[in-house]
Amino acid sequence: MRKRQKRKRKTRAPRGDSPYGLSVPEAGKLVGLGRNASYQAAKRRQIPTIKLGGVIIVPKQKWLRILGALTK
Repeated sequence: MRKRQKRKRKTRAPRGDSPYGLSVPEAGKLVGLGRNASYQAAKRRQIPTIKLGGVIIVPKQKWLRILGALTK
């Protein structure tokens, strides 16, 4: 009999309470985008991202600075 292999846990993007980053859907939600539209905007580089392994993170301070510049 074969031994059961443990499943690897998927790494998740930080939640909104993280001081460093947001998930792509959270960043998109701040500008009224849905999940798929947020990922498309990130792919077009309209939302700044950092890829760490298999996780895509939006730098929180940079994104908030961009949003602040758009509202002025």
